[in-house]
Amino acid sequence: MAFIFDRKHKNGKTWYVGYYYNGRLVRKKVGRSKSLARKVCGDIEAKIERADAGLLNKDYPIEKFFAEYLARTESVHSASYHDRNRRVIENFKRFLKAERPYLSKLSQIRPDIIEAYQRFRMKEVTPHSKKPIKKRTINIEVSSLKTFLNKAVKWDMISTNPIEGIEYLKENDSKKIRALTEEEARQLLAEANGWFKPVLLTAMYTGMREGELITLEWDDIDLHRCFIRIRRKPGWIPKSSGQKVRERDIAIPKQLAEFLREHKKKSSSDDNRVFHSKAGGPLNPGLRKALMRLTKKCGFQEVTQFHALRHTYATQLIKITKDLTVAKEQLGHSDIRTTMRYSDLTEDRKRKAADMLDFG
Repeated sequence: MAFIFDRKHKNGKTWYVGYYYNGRLVRKKVGRSKSLARKVCGDIEAKIERADAGLLNKDYPIEKFFAEYLARTESVHSASYHDRNRRVIENFKRFLKAERPYLSKLSQIRPDIIEAYQRFRMKEVTPHSKKPIKKRTINIEVSSLKTFLNKAVKWDMISTNPIEGIEYLKENDSKKIRALTEEEARQLLAEANGWFKPVLLTAMYTGMREGELITLEWDDIDLHRCFIRIRRKPGWIPKSSGQKVRERDIAIPKQLAEFLREHKKKSSSDDNRVFHSKAGGPLNPGLRKALMRLTKKCGFQEVTQFHALRHTYATQLIKITKDLTVAKEQLGHSDIRTTMRYSDLTEDRKRKAADMLDFG
């Protein structure tokens, strides 16, 4: 069993972790942070337990790792995210059974194995539409596998991530999401009614993702300061474009704050959720269907993705403010290059800069 202790000196305290190894006491210096010492202590205890079980050999069984990963992350991931991870693992295990049945340890997963997995998935079709699996879907699965193996490194089940630096497929088979024009956005809002209108209006004026809208609570909204805070909740964490979970504050226009204030007065529910379904219960994933019915009614049925509303918000915000940094913070991106995908401003600036060159 590991334990923490401190040693006092004239500049304060230094924290240590102590544990017994092969019958002798080992002392590991951590620093001045007690919370860090506790974390290191927990990591050491986990290593000791795995060593006692004969598992600290940097070559963990694949099947056992996947089962442990799902069990250890279930409480910190949303139900939908956990289910997606489970499906990725099932697909990868199906690939191993079909094409690499001899693989049993994490260290045997190499870049060439992942490339074979990519080819395996490209030959398959979706269960419902029977259409080929999109390259974007395969890239998301490979990215998930990379995330899983990063955890394996952290948990001392493998020395290094064997697929670090793997090349993703070039995505040329996915339909580009089209932003709505200003006139289309107005038409959409004019035609919306019932339970979907507050959801649509908020999505259009904030760029919030579907999961963020579904889990939004009144405690997250400051109607006086005109801000919505995206924060983690039990069983749900905000989607991040990097490894760090990105909670953020979204500034909202006064007209949206006023609309939400009136919406709150009309709400008869006492569950603190901002939005509810037609039946009066919590919203469920699948807002896309409601949007598709509305876009078809308005005459632009090619707009089928709920993400089109976020795309519309981002492009209009960048067009009006010409400030990518503000857009980055509003959208919750960790990398401004992600924000730039929503904008043609970079291309315009490059063209204008090129046109300014004149060597006479």
